[in-house]
Amino acid sequence: MSITQRLNRVLCLAALTGVSLVLAQPVRAHHSYIMFDGSTSKSVTGTVARLEWRNPHVFVWLYVRNSSAPGGYDLYAFENASPAVLVRMGWSKDVLAAGETITVEYWPLKDGRNGGHFVKATRSDGRTLPGVGGPGTGLTSPVITPGAK
Repeated sequence: MSITQRLNRVLCLAALTGVSLVLAQPVRAHHSYIMFDGSTSKSVTGTVARLEWRNPHVFVWLYVRNSSAPGGYDLYAFENASPAVLVRMGWSKDVLAAGETITVEYWPLKDGRNGGHFVKATRSDGRTLPGVGGPGTGLTSPVITPGAK
């Protein structure tokens, strides 16, 4: 093999390695689910305050009644996957409306704050809206129950 052929092979290998590292960077940069307690799940019923449809993660904000709290409620925040992932699962930016009553099942935050990672929501008519990902799960492929908005 000539020197030129060897040099071409080395350069080609270096280029492939560089491209592989660049493509792997977004995966490495993503945060973990370490802040959530995946060993237990909780649920709360409340009123949707808003659906925050933004990258890198969608958040569902929920007012939960608490007569001893200022204003008579606590505000919970539930993290979910990115908009792009949720769209593939049947979500849209208007899948939950402010004022809608839902029960959210979630993996709580380890630090005790109100909220956690969204597992699923159950609407007042019984339809469910699944979450994606979470502690130790990787991404899953849930399906929204028939008739879900």
